[in-house]
Amino acid sequence: MTSLFEIYSNANEYYNSLPDEFGRARIYSSKNPDIFSPILSKKFFDNGFIPHYPDNKDFAVCVSHDVDHLYLNQSFNRKLLGAARNMWQGKYELGNYYIRALIKPRVFNEYDLKKLIAIDNSYGIKSSYYFLTLEERERDFNYNIKTICNQIEMVMNDKSEIGLHGGHQAFNNFDKLIAEKEKLQNETGITIDGYRSHYLRFELPLTWNILSQAGFLYDTTFGYADCVGFRNGMCYPYYPFDINQNKFIDIVELPLIVMDATLFYYMRLDEDKAINICAQLIKKVKECKGVFTLLWHNNFLVGPIGEFYKKLLALLKQEDPWFATSKELIQWWKQEKLLQLSKDIISDLVNNRTASIAE
Repeated sequence: MTSLFEIYSNANEYYNSLPDEFGRARIYSSKNPDIFSPILSKKFFDNGFIPHYPDNKDFAVCVSHDVDHLYLNQSFNRKLLGAARNMWQGKYELGNYYIRALIKPRVFNEYDLKKLIAIDNSYGIKSSYYFLTLEERERDFNYNIKTICNQIEMVMNDKSEIGLHGGHQAFNNFDKLIAEKEKLQNETGITIDGYRSHYLRFELPLTWNILSQAGFLYDTTFGYADCVGFRNGMCYPYYPFDINQNKFIDIVELPLIVMDATLFYYMRLDEDKAINICAQLIKKVKECKGVFTLLWHNNFLVGPIGEFYKKLLALLKQEDPWFATSKELIQWWKQEKLLQLSKDIISDLVNNRTASIAE
């Protein structure tokens, strides 16, 4: 039987023998017997660990957005082709966008953060936004952080959080990570405390260690790309443990539970199944006063997927949680000594690595 420590530490993923194309562990590599239940957090809760939140809310929700795209296709030829194709098809608004973009790069209306901010505000939500700081030559480059000042200013004026969305080379390269962090700090004029890897790329335990060395407060990458749920049975923020060095790592992990692309591209769920599984996950987080984390990209607001996002926010709002940015949530858990208390509980797992879920 898999031990509690194995579930918490994801020990088997240290030697990921069957990674996907991005080097990520897949759901079938998990030793967690029930990926759709926060089995470790529930066990902590049942044994007397009871988190609390402002205004006596029963649980917390952190909504976040990875800003991968602000522009449509970047090359001149693709813009020209896009203009011609859309005008031919009678899609004049989109065709005109491409024509204007031939002259000067323009944020696409559907990707503009003012739209996302307006939606979140309508539900009383302040979110966390993670920006890429890629160079033009790099994979998935879409925007130059220096030329989107208006987008950054909108987020800052909204009192939402800005974090780093590390590129394809940052998750396992300290120098690249530092360079991207400093670039974002220089453009925003603020200290960057939060991090999420592009494509959820992660290497255990290296990514946590270099994030700690780079001075980040927290990471919120740790979830499976190909399945929603609780990768290591936790819906509480926690300090990770490095098995190689036999010690805790000085960074907080805020585990990722639901990502838009996971629901509709990896799991290929229809809208009814997607909302049902999200409702189940929310219920289980609420039962142990945990934290429900949701990642929704700004380019996932078009058509039915965009309407689904509003439906999901309405479902969350109905449950009356404490909506917090990721940084606010971590600061609360630190201030209220909840992180230290959970670390003490996890220390018992470290000292008794054979204890099972049945004990």
